[in-house]
Amino acid sequence: ADYAQQIWFDLGTNSIVKTNLRSDWDLAFDCRIGNYNLYLNSTLGASVAFTNETDFSKVNSDAGLNYAHEHHSGNEALLAIGDVSQQSNVFIINRGVSPSNKTLGKWKVQITLVQDEEFYMTCSKLNGDNLQTAIISKKPQYNRVAYSFASQSELQIEPPKSDYDLVFTQYTHLFENPPMAYSVNGVLINSYNTEVAEEFSVSYENITNSYAQSLFYSRDLDVIGYDWKNFSLNDNTYTIYSNQNYLIKDASGNLFKLHFIDFYDESGIKGSPSFEFERM
Repeated sequence: ADYAQQIWFDLGTNSIVKTNLRSDWDLAFDCRIGNYNLYLNSTLGASVAFTNETDFSKVNSDAGLNYAHEHHSGNEALLAIGDVSQQSNVFIINRGVSPSNKTLGKWKVQITLVQDEEFYMTCSKLNGDNLQTAIISKKPQYNRVAYSFASQSELQIEPPKSDYDLVFTQYTHLFENPPMAYSVNGVLINSYNTEVAEEFSVSYENITNSYAQSLFYSRDLDVIGYDWKNFSLNDNTYTIYSNQNYLIKDASGNLFKLHFIDFYDESGIKGSPSFEFERM
């Protein structure tokens, strides 16, 4: 009910593969060979500011710097940090806000070396306290491997990339009019060979396999997103748009149709989405 968890779900086995607290990690490193992206924890509303300084010890303030958030689509061209293989400058991470609404503070980070299978990193609190060095090793069976400033350790938050399709989580959505980074609660897809199409005009029951194959499929992480539900300020409740159907192609080539039914459990507790899905 406080949206504290990330829940990783596999359609093929109709099962929750893994759960974790979204506050367990701060940064995630790309495990793909030949890719060197660094990702913020958008589930906490984390953001990054870049300095023009390569001397780690000289950075102790973020005065005059502008912060950027991770883009909700996951598009690599829109990543807040992105490729760090040529990035030697120190950058500052605003860790965001915990599920209990605690401000998590600011850290400075420098990627000191990038190799095919490893990232080398130095980090500390912005004032220099809690200095850490770390070597983060790629694990090709995963999309990303994470790091936690709090535990000073590499963590495997995500399940193996072939073991899940969806993650139920809070994340940051960047609205354009007006420009605003806002936390929403919804569903992101697996970035590994997973695609989703939307169909809102044909009923769930009438979507056939041949029709589903004719639709446009996207790999944006937030194709399903958060807006399959509506929040009413008048009565403080959520309602579901059950006519919003999603066609999901998983990494194994299976095709599923899915729509949501409710956002509350049998006890009336929010943050408990129920949904119907079927292999096509």
